[in-house]
Amino acid sequence: MTSSRLSKRWLVLVLLVFGLGGLAYADKRKRVVVLPFEGEKAEKFHQAVVKLLKKSHTVVSTAKWEATAEELSAGKVTSKNIKKVAKKLKIDGVVEGTIEKRRGQYIIRIKLHAGTTGEIVGSPINTKAEGPRLDGAASRDLKDELIDAISQLGANRAGSGGEDDEEEETKPAKTKKPAKEEDDEEETKPAKTKQPAKEEDDEEETKPKKGFSRKPAKADDEEAAALKPKKEEDENPLPKPKKRPGKSSEDDGERVAAKGDGEDIEAKDTDEQDTGPKMDRATALAPGNRAIDAVVGMSFNARRLSWTTAGDLVPTGVAGTGKPPNYKGVPAPGLLVDLTAYPLAFSHKKQGMLKNLGINVMYDKALLISSKDAAGTTLKTAAQRYGVGGVFRLPFNKSAKAPVVAAGLGFGNQTFQIGGTSDIPNVNYTFINASLSFRYPLSDKLLLNTDFSYLLVTNTGQMQRTDQYGAAKVSGLEAEISGDYAISKALFARAAIKLETIGYAFTGNGMLTTGRDGDPEVDVSGARDTYLGGSVTLGYLY
Repeated sequence: MTSSRLSKRWLVLVLLVFGLGGLAYADKRKRVVVLPFEGEKAEKFHQAVVKLLKKSHTVVSTAKWEATAEELSAGKVTSKNIKKVAKKLKIDGVVEGTIEKRRGQYIIRIKLHAGTTGEIVGSPINTKAEGPRLDGAASRDLKDELIDAISQLGANRAGSGGEDDEEEETKPAKTKKPAKEEDDEEETKPAKTKQPAKEEDDEEETKPKKGFSRKPAKADDEEAAALKPKKEEDENPLPKPKKRPGKSSEDDGERVAAKGDGEDIEAKDTDEQDTGPKMDRATALAPGNRAIDAVVGMSFNARRLSWTTAGDLVPTGVAGTGKPPNYKGVPAPGLLVDLTAYPLAFSHKKQGMLKNLGINVMYDKALLISSKDAAGTTLKTAAQRYGVGGVFRLPFNKSAKAPVVAAGLGFGNQTFQIGGTSDIPNVNYTFINASLSFRYPLSDKLLLNTDFSYLLVTNTGQMQRTDQYGAAKVSGLEAEISGDYAISKALFARAAIKLETIGYAFTGNGMLTTGRDGDPEVDVSGARDTYLGGSVTLGYLY
């Protein structure tokens, strides 16, 4: 019974996690079309961009777009015509591009239109390739900017899939009915041969022999099912009937079956040797034993970006010259979901160390956020962060009030994007997160949590492009302190404050690190990207 409950609860958790992940994935996958490019070697670059986008989004063929545009008399590429055709085909984004060859290099200029409005989204994306193909640097630039920009587009259709997807999903359903009928026929065939065997067993059960059933040996699962009544007979033996002559071979068979039963008992005890009695509720929900720790609520984050520059560099107000502008944002509200689960702790009986292995999933997205440039113009801004990883906890002892230390390792992504003509590069961080946590119960109602993380940053997005600030050594740190207040045994409120900072040390090969004051010396040597924030959430324990 215990293993059955564990399997069901674990199955529910897996379906929940992967279901949410599937919804998030389906929501980010958009329907786009790439219009024919213009310029030298345009067709090659067009094919490469289509191939790149297919990895993350659904690409509608250019032929289908052109046929629909001709049908709607919307062949000319204008915002109004794009909106009309995109609505007809349920297209979320339209990509157009031009290729320009300059001194052996190919300059790639990409524009993205929103299918819902037909208007250009954000700033044009400019990158370059060394030859007539989409090389590594150009591919990374498009991944960092174009693919992420498409993911932020609003849906231009009902549901998450197109008409083609719905047609494909209905095809395999036609072949399932005959297969089911064959299975039903096969299942009914052996049932006809079981009745005589059962009657013979019933007759033999009336003739007990030395406290054992007179049933012949069956499959292992039937022996296990018969184990409990046999054990009771052994504990309260009845007077043994006299041995009948000519039955020695049957008795030997019964002794063999009994020996097999004993081996099954020993194996079962070995498998469950790390299982103890079920914990009381207070102990089961303690930091060192809980199976689920989940919170949902509001987050608040404010960004600060500053630069390390030469002493004689002063702001000029002209993009690419003088001291780069700092960024100072106000706390923006967002939605935070954070789940930590320990699958082998669901029964609240396990005593081994494996019950302390868990997984963590978190998602934080800013809901109301915007920026302003030097002239006071409001710029569209988006920020979000997600992470997934494993965690291992180690309680100091088995009591409900025992402190707990935990270590984790996971993968994370964090973006901060500003639209318009801002002189501040967008960032799209990917990083490996190594964390160390400490939980200390202050009382029956209060729990203190501290978390420290080192961020091994593997990518930063625009910041490290050669036409921006170039290569750099990048690393980050994060710290969070929070407190839990128990509302009931399973519900709690959590308040947290946190600090995240990512530092840059530029090598000087970026276009915006030198020549900002007219001389060839390095003018910008580093940057510091900091996020101050907190959260107020409602939590659930199991």
